[in-house]
Amino acid sequence: MSYTDIILLGALVLTILIEFVVLWIAFRRPLRMLGYSALINSLTLPAAYIIDTFLGFYITEVIVFIAEIFLIKLLLQSTYKKAIIVSLIANLITALISFVALMF
Repeated sequence: MSYTDIILLGALVLTILIEFVVLWIAFRRPLRMLGYSALINSLTLPAAYIIDTFLGFYITEVIVFIAEIFLIKLLLQSTYKKAIIVSLIANLITALISFVALMF
């Protein structure tokens, strides 16, 4: 396993855990939320890594934010309003952490 693979795996695990907490607070179903967080981020994080090389950090974050709205709406059967709020909070937290990490 290369250094890059380890970093990406660490980013995936950290993102799953952070977004799990946001989902748990919003939906109050801990075991399901961990699974949904893992599924959603297993789809969006690898895609974000690829998209970021072409479009940059900010556009990638907007694309991930929009994709996660639809995934949250679909998987958790929430309203669009709640999906937008949850996706916004989760992605603001993880984007901020990513942005700070990229500075070092």
